[in-house]
Amino acid sequence: MRVTCELYGPFRDPVGTKSLEREVAADATVRDVFAALADDYPALGDDLFDDGTFADSVIVLRNDRNVAHQCGAETPVADGDVLSAAPAVEGG
Repeated sequence: MRVTCELYGPFRDPVGTKSLEREVAADATVRDVFAALADDYPALGDDLFDDGTFADSVIVLRNDRNVAHQCGAETPVADGDVLSAAPAVEGG
């Protein structure tokens, strides 16, 4: 199945594009998708992950819904999903 990964801010630089499609296994999770991206673009993994989980400074969305409010990094993905990674915004 195919998913689209959208990368914002500093996550775009290591990949060189804002959006890319990935072929993933039928039982893939959000973590699996981004871990595979980090394998292909090691500098991306340094920013996304902290001890195997998403860093606190990262907001990860599946179809515009924060995965923190779903099953976290273990949120399953489905064919056609759009996964987004963006830096957390702080301040007021």
